[in-house]
Amino acid sequence: MQVSSDGIGLDVAVTVEVALDPPTPVASRRSDLGVPEAHSDGSTATGLVEGARIGPGEWVLVEAAAGGVGSLLVQLAQAPGARVIGLARGARKLDLIRSLGAEAAVDYSAPDWTEQVLQATGGTGVDVVFDGVGGEIGRAAFEVTARHARFSVHGAASGQLTVIDPVEAQRRAVEVIGIEQPYVFRQRMHQWADQIMAEAVAGRVRPVIGQTYPLEHAADAHAAIESRSALGKTLLLI
Repeated sequence: MQVSSDGIGLDVAVTVEVALDPPTPVASRRSDLGVPEAHSDGSTATGLVEGARIGPGEWVLVEAAAGGVGSLLVQLAQAPGARVIGLARGARKLDLIRSLGAEAAVDYSAPDWTEQVLQATGGTGVDVVFDGVGGEIGRAAFEVTARHARFSVHGAASGQLTVIDPVEAQRRAVEVIGIEQPYVFRQRMHQWADQIMAEAVAGRVRPVIGQTYPLEHAADAHAAIESRSALGKTLLLI
């Protein structure tokens, strides 16, 4: 049963899971992947990557790259041959991002994080941004886009959507793919769920279940998410 929304939330799993620290590859059985992850995070990430039309050699910036959707975006973006930069906060999350194959992991709490992103790309900027944070982080991410980039908005974990002036986007030849896109995914969610499960079973994608809590400790789970200390997906077990 899904009980999450808009960047902060939980999934309830009717199964027994083991907390992973650090996360390890998921088991090969479909039931072990978790129905909520397959039909929410996995489907969403697959749809976002498809919509961004990522090409070989492009630079992709993933915000909140150690989260449930973000950790999948880091992996899926590499399939077409892209080079990924993951944004997160704290050494533990940065280590996870690197372990998922990102070429660079940048701490967005550093005052010069945008300069670090530009340096990683050799000064050219990024070709795709997956913006799941919004607010100041999303706006700063827009500033490091290259010409003809795609800026894909799917969330506002900061509490505010990224506001992009259409005139400025046009001037920079940046395509803004708006927050409405996850709401039109519904008709293909099951198809994408099957795709992401197949990728996980084949070992090409690793869903990250970072921590689990018994249902009676739901408050602790929410606190971990709100403090942004959680890795990957957080599950409540019943």
